[in-house]
Amino acid sequence: MRVASRSPLAALIGYYRRLEADSSQSIAPFGFSREKIHFQVVLEPDGSLSGLEDICETTARGKKLPQMLLVPDGGGRSGTAVKPFFCWDNTGYALGSDNKGKAERAEKMFAAFRDMHFSMRDAVGADAGYMALCRFLERWNPNDAQSLPNWNIAAGLNLVFRLRANEGFVHQSEAVQHAWLSRGCADDERPVLRGPSLISGEVEDLARLHPLIGGVVGANTMGAAIASFNLDAFVSYGKTQSYNSPVGVGDAFRYTTALNRLLADDTHRIRIGDATAVFWADSPVAGEAESIFAEMFGEGMQADVAESSEKVDRVGEFLRSARQGRIADVRVPDAGFYVLGLSPNASRLNVRYWLAATVGEFAQRLVRHEADLEIVGERPGDPPLVIRRLLFETAREPKDISPQLAGEMVRSVLGGLPYPRTLFSAVVRRIRADGVVNHRRAAILKAYLTRNLKQEVTVALQKDHPDEAYHLGRLFATLEKTQEDTTDGKLNTTIKDRYFGAASSTPASVFPQLMRLHQHHMNKLDNVGQRITRERLVGEICGHISRFATHLPLEKQGLFHIAYYHQRQDFFTKKSDNTEEAEHA
Repeated sequence: MRVASRSPLAALIGYYRRLEADSSQSIAPFGFSREKIHFQVVLEPDGSLSGLEDICETTARGKKLPQMLLVPDGGGRSGTAVKPFFCWDNTGYALGSDNKGKAERAEKMFAAFRDMHFSMRDAVGADAGYMALCRFLERWNPNDAQSLPNWNIAAGLNLVFRLRANEGFVHQSEAVQHAWLSRGCADDERPVLRGPSLISGEVEDLARLHPLIGGVVGANTMGAAIASFNLDAFVSYGKTQSYNSPVGVGDAFRYTTALNRLLADDTHRIRIGDATAVFWADSPVAGEAESIFAEMFGEGMQADVAESSEKVDRVGEFLRSARQGRIADVRVPDAGFYVLGLSPNASRLNVRYWLAATVGEFAQRLVRHEADLEIVGERPGDPPLVIRRLLFETAREPKDISPQLAGEMVRSVLGGLPYPRTLFSAVVRRIRADGVVNHRRAAILKAYLTRNLKQEVTVALQKDHPDEAYHLGRLFATLEKTQEDTTDGKLNTTIKDRYFGAASSTPASVFPQLMRLHQHHMNKLDNVGQRITRERLVGEICGHISRFATHLPLEKQGLFHIAYYHQRQDFFTKKSDNTEEAEHA
């Protein structure tokens, strides 16, 4: 399977085909779309209005939700152009009145809606519902809209039409739908341009404008486009607008329908930084991989809320299966898996990242990420170190997390690429600011040094590490522990509070003074065995240090912090009986 070579549009069309083949998915066929409809206009055969009725559905909690009806696809609207939809629309177009206070514009909208339907009369033929709709449009006075029942609620919302004697809506008539599809769903009266599509390679009708995409956080609420050209500077060889990137009308409909479906589905959409990401698999039997992805990268495992133990177990079992080579037992490792990150840019969308691989390849990259992060100190039952939890360690508050960093982290983890340097530097800055070296921060530092700089950083304490910066971190942790032992941890200000930042960046400026303080603290230790053990440890560590460096570069500072964390964890790890006796004799 050549998954990685697929383009985003081709993969989205493949997803549309997958949904189309599944009758339970109710995906919109070509030429139609599912839209939120709130009201129906009930008509008599002569075109007179029988009523304006609310068709919203009421949930168990009493909340009213519009119906998602399959209607002729209007292709969306952008800018201030007047563009009516067929057999449905908001009240401004369908009734010539809304709640926007622009009567003159509403008049033009209604006229366009009326003229469009009149132009289709011959194509539809003698359909009773459509004939009643045209008669209604001939006699309707928009000034009467505000006297309708429910108008205060209905104004500005979407509606459809129904002949009172019929059960279905006007747009559901076979004759109406056939006429709509025969018209080619054209968005204007311009001649259709034919040519080879970049996706299919076949010569077909090309889309001048692609349908709009909704649901991207921060984008235009009316929808935005991925492929859009609207300036003379974009004209190439006489090709204007979307003819610059020729895509067949059918394929343009399919990829936008699939993308809108994903963006409307909480189980296939997550927010990472300033990007809205969607993800999907080629095969419906790989659906479990989609839910695992949502749990690992979505809102379900935040660091500041109680995590669902069921989700933790599912993700943990997935990673264990991949690590042990057993993923094929319960998943479909060869199924294609895709992640598309989108961010807003005025009326357009930017593709922030596009990741394509198989379920198995992504699983192995997640396993590698987990291995890079592995470090001593993880507590039983802790959730996996998902991207969201790691990003919390880069800023004082979640709102301060760099949105660009979030996107770069997704690419690094799922693409098997080096981690962003900004991740490493942000964590080092946070440690210098607050002096906290917790499990997550130490894991980030280890992962960066391991993957990016190819350094061998062990999971736990490494007493024979070749780098002096590592032993400087060990030494500081040991001096701090001695101070704690002499005061039972009741000091208001410790050497860590005063010297930790300087010790990790400019050791020569503070370590001589810290060593003198250490002798003072050692003299206060009442336990002789503990004093001997501590002196031996300090001597062993100092044996790896030839001099106190005047300055440590950023990468060395990260190593210092890891060693500090390693040594602290080692102090509180249960030792053998002999060691414990020597420490506490």
